[in-house]
Amino acid sequence: MGKVESVSKQILLVLLHDFQSRELPSEALDEGYVGPTLKEVERSCIEQDQTTTQVDVELALKELEDNGWIDTGPMMVHDSPPDSELQFIGLFSTREYVHLTIKGYRMAR
Repeated sequence: MGKVESVSKQILLVLLHDFQSRELPSEALDEGYVGPTLKEVERSCIEQDQTTTQVDVELALKELEDNGWIDTGPMMVHDSPPDSELQFIGLFSTREYVHLTIKGYRMAR
């Protein structure tokens, strides 16, 4: 197993522990909830294994998010300048916190 895969597993376990310790309902996995900050997750992974780097954590988070196992938030609306001819409609994550999805909970268990 590669380092990024190992860090991915660590992140899922950190998020699972957070979810279970807060005794959140299963609906929170589907609707989203405010989980730990990205910095808290990064710090936890690096403390658990001193060979883990910030890049390892960032790549693992991207992989987990791409696979639908985690989500980040909060979501914000794109803000187009008022005088712009192009109007962007959509949401983006400010990536302040991270939380498990149903799929991620199943993977972590």
